[in-house]
Amino acid sequence: MLKCDLHDYIEIVCLYRYPLKLTLSSGAVLSGTALTTRYNDQRQECLVITQNDTEQQVVLDDIALLEVTVANPHLQQVRFN
Repeated sequence: MLKCDLHDYIEIVCLYRYPLKLTLSSGAVLSGTALTTRYNDQRQECLVITQNDTEQQVVLDDIALLEVTVANPHLQQVRFN
């Protein structure tokens, strides 16, 4: 379960539909544009991103590092664990 302040960052990237680079706890790296959050079939909260017009759900607890790939006044990088 994420801390409240980390949820705030997720809300910001979704609100502004920022392009992201996500590094997962497994070491995998994903890139895409933030859309929204939703729960998957296992009732895990996920960040929904688009990659090449395809939606992908990323479990929030699996995110180790979130990087916004465009200049903006809100955030550039957030470490989740």
